[in-house]
Amino acid sequence: MLSVGEQTMPLEWVARILHHAVTHYGDRELNVAVSSLASPDSREHKVYELMKTYEKEYGEFPHDRVHSTMRVYLDNERLPEQQKAHRPGETTVKRWMDRCFDCFAPTVGTYILPSGLVKQDGRVYACASFDVPESLGFGNIFTDGLRAIVERANDDAYLRRIAEGGGLKGLHGAVPEEFITATTCGGFCASCSLLSDKYRETNGLPAARPLPIIGQDALMSGLRPLRKEPRQCRR
Repeated sequence: MLSVGEQTMPLEWVARILHHAVTHYGDRELNVAVSSLASPDSREHKVYELMKTYEKEYGEFPHDRVHSTMRVYLDNERLPEQQKAHRPGETTVKRWMDRCFDCFAPTVGTYILPSGLVKQDGRVYACASFDVPESLGFGNIFTDGLRAIVERANDDAYLRRIAEGGGLKGLHGAVPEEFITATTCGGFCASCSLLSDKYRETNGLPAARPLPIIGQDALMSGLRPLRKEPRQCRR
């Protein structure tokens, strides 16, 4: 998932990523969701500029492979449940968990929420939200390998419960009901963090530990310089 909003990455680079995705992978291997965040002042979405940039360089924009989830980060008077909570700290975990995975549905329709996030130092999380809880971290691709990380995630009972239940609402019955109705927090990610901790406590599982952060110097030291092949002398 690409978030096209207030960032510094040139749209030419984004277009190149999209072009590589749709030309090197089939529609059953890879599709892209572009979360286009409009300017609160103008309500203009960068996705239109992205389309023009793509078509200028590569031709027709691949609408069937790149799915736009256009969204304005403002209160929406037409959709009460999309409005920002006036007192988010007093919103119950139950309210957040019952709407996880469905937050885009009223504006763009239901789509599959991306289920993986790789941070720049290689940490991998089993969710692609902006504020993913540390409890959903399953390893680092540079130290653990992607296969091991995927196996850990697949073996995680908390994640299986979410997948089978269609989101955090699948945790009803797996954590005490009085906890989700009495505990308050400020958003989907915060509710997930609280639920994951409570799920582990309830089921006698060890507490989650945050993934260690690998510094830039350590990452760079692991890169091998390109070896130049000796030139062949012709006679």
